Amino acid sequence: MAESTSSIWRPRRANAAITFALAALVASGAACRRSRGQSTAPNASSAPFDTHDVRCVERPEGCVFCEGRGPTSPLVDPDALPASLCDPKDPGTCVDFCTSLTPECAVPWRGGASCLLPSEFEFRRELFRRDTADRAEALIQGRVSDEAGHRVEGAQIRVWFQGTAIVDDASGKDGGFHLKLPAGPWSYSVRVSHPGLATELTELRIDRGGTLSRNFRLPPETIERGRVTDGAGGPVAGATVHALRTADDPIDAAEAQTAEDGNFSLGGLDAKRYTLRASKFGWLPVTLKTPVTVPGPRVTFKLTRTGVIRGRVLDADGDGQPGATVVALASGGLGEAGSPVIWKVDTNGKFAQDRFQPGTYYLWARHGEMLLYPPEKIEIAADDLDAEVELKLSHRCARVRGAVVARAGTPVEPEERTVLFGRSPLALPRKAVGEIDHAGKFVVSGLLPGRYELSVRVGARVLPIVSGPREVEVPIEPGVSVDLPEPVVVRPQPEE
Repeated sequence: MAESTSSIWRPRRANAAITFALAALVASGAACRRSRGQSTAPNASSAPFDTHDVRCVERPEGCVFCEGRGPTSPLVDPDALPASLCDPKDPGTCVDFCTSLTPECAVPWRGGASCLLPSEFEFRRELFRRDTADRAEALIQGRVSDEAGHRVEGAQIRVWFQGTAIVDDASGKDGGFHLKLPAGPWSYSVRVSHPGLATELTELRIDRGGTLSRNFRLPPETIERGRVTDGAGGPVAGATVHALRTADDPIDAAEAQTAEDGNFSLGGLDAKRYTLRASKFGWLPVTLKTPVTVPGPRVTFKLTRTGVIRGRVLDADGDGQPGATVVALASGGLGEAGSPVIWKVDTNGKFAQDRFQPGTYYLWARHGEMLLYPPEKIEIAADDLDAEVELKLSHRCARVRGAVVARAGTPVEPEERTVLFGRSPLALPRKAVGEIDHAGKFVVSGLLPGRYELSVRVGARVLPIVSGPREVEVPIEPGVSVDLPEPVVVRPQPEE
């Protein structure tokens, strides 16, 4: 997890009226930007999009996820070349997309209104606003009072839809509030809170427009106290403790930070059962197995440290490289189906990730056509769980050019792609994909030095290679182009 955290979105089943984009992580297949023109993917559209209909956000792995009207835009197939748009004035500046929807309003060089949102939170909120813009509005009004019936001024009222906060308001001097919400066949989650009083969480369903009255009476708060420690019993300062109605509830009833001695006081609770959870960057989160009845005895959390990798990505001049991507892979995953961890750096090129187990890791970094080579090898030891590195982008990626022909003169299928998968321990642990044109020619870019296995695929289907190269060796010289000496002859398979 990144050290800079944001609100957690737990996707639920989308209703028929509103469909939210799934927060899926789809890593690009190539390590460098491809050498290309306006577009290299058949589904990369340059047609204009109405910014009222499409919303986009950049995913941590660097591609842009876009959502239009109707069903969720299909994600780019893992074996497909990511759809792209390039700056017509600078063909080397391109934007890769996680989805087949590729609107020009999401690229930085286009003038006018942008459909690229600055954060995942704003992306989800804008989708809600867009998809409910034509719904009738309902007015929810009422008052907040305490248990004695006194009106409560300044009570915080927050409304969520499917885990996304969409409205923030506060009660007035008379305890009154007025909320306007789109009506529809769905439920909202409402939290009403005020210092010294118990927080109320409730579900609110509004099927049609009109006026709905709803009052909230908050009893005095009950406080739950406890301590967060490490495995040796030492205090863990700065941990966050959450109280939830249920273990899978995305909205907490209260939260508190631990002091230097590890102690915390969790206020805003009612006299009922809560699930308690403690977390901190660099530590494994812990949820108490048994819900706690408040008020109750002091509780204790024991957190376990995890490995943390911090550092900075530098460009060739030694300056911080914003927008770079970092890939980490445990040494046991090299040459196998290991699962790399992929993340983006901040605007200064800095990064911090946790949840790493003790062991040996290889780190790659990339931005545009520049990569780190060889990858940085680091050790995370049980007695030293913090690693700090600088990753300098100084190697220009290579490419492989060749041709694919079908045996017996069968034409090349429109969806055929050439895929190179690194077999050398220092190659980036991601597939590199190149499209095959109508003449059978292909170019696969984004390659580091090393040995690669070559295959020809149609979607997930692998075509048998009858003759020609099955492996490619990329030399260590930066920016080199490797031309295959003979075409790759494949045997088409009948459709299943």
